[in-house]
Amino acid sequence: MRETTRAERQRATQRALYERFAAGSYSHPDPLAAPSAPELTGLGYYQLQPVDPETSGTAGASGAQPATEYIPVAAPAEGQAADPEQQPRNEQSYDDYAGDSAPAADLVGEPLDAQSEAGKKQRRKRTKRRRNLVMLAVVLVFALVVAGSVLTVKSVLKQFNPDDYPGPGGEAVEFTVEDGWGVQVISRKLEELDVVSSDKLFAQAVEQSTAPSKVIHPGNYLLKKQMRAADAAGELINNKPDKVFYVALKANLRMPAALEEIAKGSGLELAELTKLAAQPQKFGLPAEVKNLEGWLHPGEYRFALDTSAQKVLQSLVDATKKSLKAAGEPDLSKGYRALKVASIMQAEATVNDYPAVAGAIENRLHKDNTETHGLLQVDSAVIYGLDRYTLQFSAEERADKSNAYNTYVHPGLPPTPIGSPSNDAIKAAVNPAPNDYYYWVTVNTQTGETKFAATYAEHQQNQAEFRAWCAANADVCQ
Repeated sequence: MRETTRAERQRATQRALYERFAAGSYSHPDPLAAPSAPELTGLGYYQLQPVDPETSGTAGASGAQPATEYIPVAAPAEGQAADPEQQPRNEQSYDDYAGDSAPAADLVGEPLDAQSEAGKKQRRKRTKRRRNLVMLAVVLVFALVVAGSVLTVKSVLKQFNPDDYPGPGGEAVEFTVEDGWGVQVISRKLEELDVVSSDKLFAQAVEQSTAPSKVIHPGNYLLKKQMRAADAAGELINNKPDKVFYVALKANLRMPAALEEIAKGSGLELAELTKLAAQPQKFGLPAEVKNLEGWLHPGEYRFALDTSAQKVLQSLVDATKKSLKAAGEPDLSKGYRALKVASIMQAEATVNDYPAVAGAIENRLHKDNTETHGLLQVDSAVIYGLDRYTLQFSAEERADKSNAYNTYVHPGLPPTPIGSPSNDAIKAAVNPAPNDYYYWVTVNTQTGETKFAATYAEHQQNQAEFRAWCAANADVCQ
């Protein structure tokens, strides 16, 4: 509506100007007032407008009607020369408008240059603001990437060098050690409960402990969250929770050493245990059994604090009986023979070679054996009789008949087992693998590589290989 009113007012002004122009007069006693600034703003749109023949004024002296109207900036002022040629050069005449289409900026109050400059400034401001935002975003992304990289590196380094808690710990935690759990399992459980910061640190603390025994007994323990690994290890190592004591026996452990472990874990008198071990018939064993050597089954045991020495030993003997029966030998007399064979394999071979070694032992014990003539010739039995653990012995000791366990001079099996065999060794002894071997030798005690031979000549070659390995590993072969 406002634009329509403005257009009508301007058309009226144009018609008046045209009538004066056609009459040859530039001035008027009552000059037209210059349009207001709002009206001038639209002059760029009305700079050139077709003239309606029906509404236009009288034609000029020539009788020709102009086809176009021109709008000046303002009407000529009073006293201004009527002749267009007498107008100053800085004044724009109607002819000037006719000859040139003046830009709208020349017809309005504010030049386009000023508007353009203002627009440029605004655009520059917007561009600068966008550039700053982009730079800020880039810096933030870079900072996040750097922070993430630092955290990743710290996490990787912490896996290899974990930080210990400063201690002494906070919230109380009840921790249960189950039967059969080793240090690795216990350390993982402690880390999961946040008792220690790292399972690796706890395992190191156990390894570095100066306690006489590093055994962790099954039972319930009261610990704290975020303890030092060494403090947690001190609470668990060689402790006896729940009013019980714990006994752990390794395979191939000789009877005197086994009795010492039992006394250490239980608090029972070693003398009483030793006396009972020399009376095997009290534990339901056959008359030919001389003592409890071989019958103290390896494993982990828990006993109430008031358990007697005989009950403790009976539990271990019963475990051996159970193992023999599971292997297929319920007869204890035959089982005693099997324990002797199993104890030799436990000392001389690896678990994968047990069946083959058992078969070779049976070949040596056979009455028609022409290779060893019934002699077992095993070093492990000889050193047992010498009460040593070194594999080396002299030629005189090799020929010593006073050693009842010298299988180089005494045919058949030794008087007793030479240690406590494992379930795998017992199973192989009861079920030997048939073969033609008479000899075997472990040519590398670190890897357990064992070579078998059916003749002594082959066995000598294997022995030479073992001696060469021992010469290169003198610290191991003692």
